[in-house]
Amino acid sequence: MRRLLWTTALLLAAGLVAHVTTKARPPKPEQLAGVWIGFDEDDLTFMRLDLRSDFTGYCARVSPTNISLHEYGVAAYRVAKWSLDEWKLSTTLTPVTTNAEPIFLRGRLSVSSLRLEVGGTKLKWSRDVILYRESLLDGANAETRDKIMELEAR
Repeated sequence: MRRLLWTTALLLAAGLVAHVTTKARPPKPEQLAGVWIGFDEDDLTFMRLDLRSDFTGYCARVSPTNISLHEYGVAAYRVAKWSLDEWKLSTTLTPVTTNAEPIFLRGRLSVSSLRLEVGGTKLKWSRDVILYRESLLDGANAETRDKIMELEAR
């Protein structure tokens, strides 16, 4: 009995070590394709990043309507190319609206978000931005809204 317990403990320990030392598999590029949305670190700019399965896409940025920067309108970009190297995302953006300054966009894929840095290539500014899948936010928003409406109706 003692030997069985000892063997079981060793097998569990070996399994735990194997689990801890096994790295998570990086996502495949096709898993990244889709629409990602969110705000930059100071909540002054909303961003929509539409990554297409052919490694192109679009990006648009705008300040919310309650902020004076909103008067500058939506700055839009064509994603000429995006790539994924393990967990790192890099993009090549081309401005397509007259108010869109040249910017860079790069960062990492986290569990369910893109943690990116966006910045001006000429004016030398940068901000952190966290983007989430639009479908993830839409689904969670609908479920929580519906639950609150259900509670209010009681």
